[in-house]
Amino acid sequence: MSEALEQRLAALETEVQELKDREAIREVIHRYCQAVDRCDLEMLKSCYWENGYDDHGFFAGNAHEFAEYVIPCLEKVDSSMHSITNTRFKFDGDRCACASQWAVTHRLAHDGGFTDFLHQGRYLDVWEKREGEWKLLHRVIAGDLDRWVHTLNIQSALDGPNDPLRGCRGDKDPGYLWFTLLNHKPERPPTDDLWAGFHAISEADRAS
Repeated sequence: MSEALEQRLAALETEVQELKDREAIREVIHRYCQAVDRCDLEMLKSCYWENGYDDHGFFAGNAHEFAEYVIPCLEKVDSSMHSITNTRFKFDGDRCACASQWAVTHRLAHDGGFTDFLHQGRYLDVWEKREGEWKLLHRVIAGDLDRWVHTLNIQSALDGPNDPLRGCRGDKDPGYLWFTLLNHKPERPPTDDLWAGFHAISEADRAS
């Protein structure tokens, strides 16, 4: 094998390994989101190394202690939804610096409906690979946008036989079903007027 070919193969191997590492990190980023949204403590801890650090502003310290602190806090809100976009990677051996944009909605339930706390910013992370596995070593958040949005409880007006699966906390959440979803085959009649419930809520809101 020529030296030039060996160099090309080595470069290709390095490139493929980085692509694999990117996807491995991205998988943990998404696992983090599922863990905090579903209040799954052990899943959340699995995203961090035992000596990991997290500075979320309201907590700064050991990452596993952060997980133990934040899950009971999240359990007090009606629901949460974390979304991650625009992740960028900078590798240095078995460490990788990442910056990701996040958007979070925390929903607070009350008699008048809901108040949604919309929070956006960036995760500034350092990841480390140990024995082939990537986990978070150091996370700092940078907040960018915050706002409160008051909303009606429209679900009560839309409940019916055609309700889709709904998210919940615990092992009954649809996100844990994986291939058992193949067994989910309800018989649903088509909805005669899909938007009727929404229109009724809109008209009642305007009337008030």
